[in-house]
Amino acid sequence: MPDSDSPKPNSPNTFSFDAVVQHMRIHHPGCPKKTCLTIAARVSSRDWKGLKLGAAVGIELQKHIRHSYTDYDELLGSKMMTREESRAFIAPQVEEILRAWRKPSLKLRLVRRIGDN
Repeated sequence: MPDSDSPKPNSPNTFSFDAVVQHMRIHHPGCPKKTCLTIAARVSSRDWKGLKLGAAVGIELQKHIRHSYTDYDELLGSKMMTREESRAFIAPQVEEILRAWRKPSLKLRLVRRIGDN
């Protein structure tokens, strides 16, 4: 019996890995490459039941940032805050990271001027 939660190939509710990577490069050009590939794998492996690609990427990005770049798990583990309180507490950090990733990353190149050795 097939698993109803697994994505179906060519389903209108799934997104290809390449489509997610392309979306990430356009809308989150400052996102680290490793994170971009992680998000693409997560988004492309799920059935999103009618959500648009941007919404699916946003959900996975927020989850990834919350668990990988903030103290969210520690706050929950300490039982000092509820899930909702913990999310509200770290929300500014998540938004700051998302804002930074929406901008192109700065890549510096050294250029040798004529006459310099």
